[in-house]
Amino acid sequence: MGAGYAGLMAALRLGRKRQELRIALINASDRFLERVRLQESIVTEVAPRIPSISAFLTGTNIEFFCARVISLDADQRRIRIVSNAQEQEIAFDEAIYALGSRVDVDGVPGAAEHAYRLEAAEGPRSPSALRTRLQDNADRPLRIITVGGAETAVEVAGEIKTAWPSTEMTMICSSRCGDFKGARVESAVRTELARLGVRMIDRETVAEVHLAEVVTDKGSSVPFDICVWSGGLRSAPVASGGGLATDLQGRIWVDPNLRSISHAHIIAVRDAAHPIAPTGAPYRLSAFVAIASGAYAADVILARRAKRQLEPFSFSTFGQGIAIGRGGVGFPSYPDDKQAGFIFTGRTARLVRNFFVWFITYALKLERRMPGFFFWPGRRRVSWHQANEAIQRIRTAQKVQTA
Repeated sequence: MGAGYAGLMAALRLGRKRQELRIALINASDRFLERVRLQESIVTEVAPRIPSISAFLTGTNIEFFCARVISLDADQRRIRIVSNAQEQEIAFDEAIYALGSRVDVDGVPGAAEHAYRLEAAEGPRSPSALRTRLQDNADRPLRIITVGGAETAVEVAGEIKTAWPSTEMTMICSSRCGDFKGARVESAVRTELARLGVRMIDRETVAEVHLAEVVTDKGSSVPFDICVWSGGLRSAPVASGGGLATDLQGRIWVDPNLRSISHAHIIAVRDAAHPIAPTGAPYRLSAFVAIASGAYAADVILARRAKRQLEPFSFSTFGQGIAIGRGGVGFPSYPDDKQAGFIFTGRTARLVRNFFVWFITYALKLERRMPGFFFWPGRRRVSWHQANEAIQRIRTAQKVQTA
């Protein structure tokens, strides 16, 4: 379920010729979405590197359904999908849940009605609608607010301010804008934003969004012409509605093999999963974690067929890059996703980031040609002893809370 980075990688890896598997890949669109490039679509339409999923899968043993998952019955192992107003039910032995997440606008009054967000869906608050609004008003200085202070908000602010320099661009964050990877990265990010002329409002939480202003928890009123919501994610409601054990954000609680702790025949990946065991580097939203977890999910299914058990899912990271207009900030983060060593900025950082974004898609193309090709570092960082100890600590804490 889901053909983003994780779901497509999992399906391709399962499609090995020697495996007698019936594989169904379900996705709401035939177009592959590079989520890490969504901020680019604010300025111009982004040409997809994989234009058609169905064409990409031609010649494989993967059956593609361009349909939306509307319900999941985890106990009965049934998925209900809809395409062109026609519903269909699919039975399965095992499922990989890769439906991802959406921008969480439910908790703040007015955010859903008045704020744009970077998501795949089309509609009045989509990236394409935002692009049209900006282009239609290019001849006048707009007041634009982006809510959030992490990577997405930074990239939104950078793209808009670079493409439309006359805009009055403001970021509002409940902590500090750019504070997502330590003091040195924060300083570099804020320097780049300040160079572009982005105003930053720190330590204020948006409590309400009105038609032309946001109101913060401190009672401040900040007027705007356009508001972009970049704060927080929530997983699709399909998992919780299907009876799976989920956390408060709707992510599926998974064991060291990424299997649901309530329904072991369902494996969750990327930001749809919440591991209860350590994963080496911290498990967070990223394209690299997506393809690594998708590849691992496929390996778990193949290992079960071969009556083998894999080591717990784990990984190491290489680095991270944030695009800020035509420049950016980049740094190594091996192995634990913490900034280490040097930081580079400007056009060099943007170029390096763009290379790795391209490589993620290229890895999918290589997996298409050679299933089982993809390899990621840190696959043996977590032992079963460490995983079991972590699980036991969680169970003990739960018993104490219940008592």
